[in-house]
Amino acid sequence: MQDASGQSIAGRRVDDCGCEPRIEGHRLVVDATDCPEEGRLAASPACRASVVGALVGRSVASVRTRIETGEYVYDDGATALLIAADRFVALAAGHDQALAARALGDPLGAARVAAGRTGPVAEFAATTGLIEGLGRIASYDDAFAARSATELNSLTSASGTPNMLHDVDDAGSLSPDELRARYDQRLRTVIEEHGVEVVADEAGVASEPVDVLAEGESPELTLEEAAAILSVSEDEPDAEAIVLETRDHLLMGMTTAVLDVEAVESGIDGALDAREIQQKIEGRLPMDLDELATIHGYIEERKP
Repeated sequence: MQDASGQSIAGRRVDDCGCEPRIEGHRLVVDATDCPEEGRLAASPACRASVVGALVGRSVASVRTRIETGEYVYDDGATALLIAADRFVALAAGHDQALAARALGDPLGAARVAAGRTGPVAEFAATTGLIEGLGRIASYDDAFAARSATELNSLTSASGTPNMLHDVDDAGSLSPDELRARYDQRLRTVIEEHGVEVVADEAGVASEPVDVLAEGESPELTLEEAAAILSVSEDEPDAEAIVLETRDHLLMGMTTAVLDVEAVESGIDGALDAREIQQKIEGRLPMDLDELATIHGYIEERKP
């Protein structure tokens, strides 16, 4: 499927700007040493299209550009906008190919158009977070104000690889209880490293569930509480980034597995109804770790 400029929307082939994006752990790294625009995402629609095109079916925590003079990283808002654009392209291509093509290189412009529409395209722009990005970001200069990677601490250094909740090997082959146990072990590792009191204080959660985790049990915890505990580790992003990354991973997984919320409801035997699933994944209802394990495991099981 191609638009008039020769871009392949379904396959995400974009006009060659010279950028070479690739996934490194949880980061999308753009090698722009041979790009005449030097990978300037603020100024170059072609560079933005290369990055959005490279995100298909992927979930990343950060985006950075490498040029001869150094390496530069973009903040969470820029990363969220690029991920939202990728998700929007995947959903909208079959309904409005021209707007999907525009979202590759001009996600803010596509968001403005979609915000004035009704029907599926407007719904896709809302559910993917594209319109939300429009509300947070005034311009590409604002979104893509890159910082030198040498200014960052070990949390965002090239050697660090975040180990977030959804990154569980063979998650689709595990039962919900087994998957929940994997989440708990991730949290327990942080508690063992820092201590119950420090984790509870820095995470801003009650000490009781942290105590219960330390004792090897599975307390009631929301995704937000778990993310706050995990974020105490110096190897992890902040809690908000973990939550957004987890939700995005579920949404991208549904796209990859060609699932809607009704299919997920059926696949988890009605443990949650379709509306609850939608609202929990979008963050409009709280989601606890048992619910996350149930939804996450089924989506992973159905991925090709």
